[in-house]
Amino acid sequence: MQENLKSRWQKYKEKNGVTPLDLLNPNTKPANNELAEKRFNICKECPELIPVISQCKKCGCFMHLKTKLDAAKCPLGKW
Repeated sequence: MQENLKSRWQKYKEKNGVTPLDLLNPNTKPANNELAEKRFNICKECPELIPVISQCKKCGCFMHLKTKLDAAKCPLGKW
């Protein structure tokens, strides 16, 4: 069971570049404000975003946070 959980998070990180826990990791490199804003503006135009809570339907991430992580990737490849 532990191994399945580990591989699940590894797959998630491969697809998204980060995991939600990376937000809490002090070693995670943040994106600069310009990049984060550019990414989030792309998300705002995407039909997969739930605007009220800024959550992506594809990856489940809260994009106003995810876009601020340098290694983050859009699951649809938009940024």
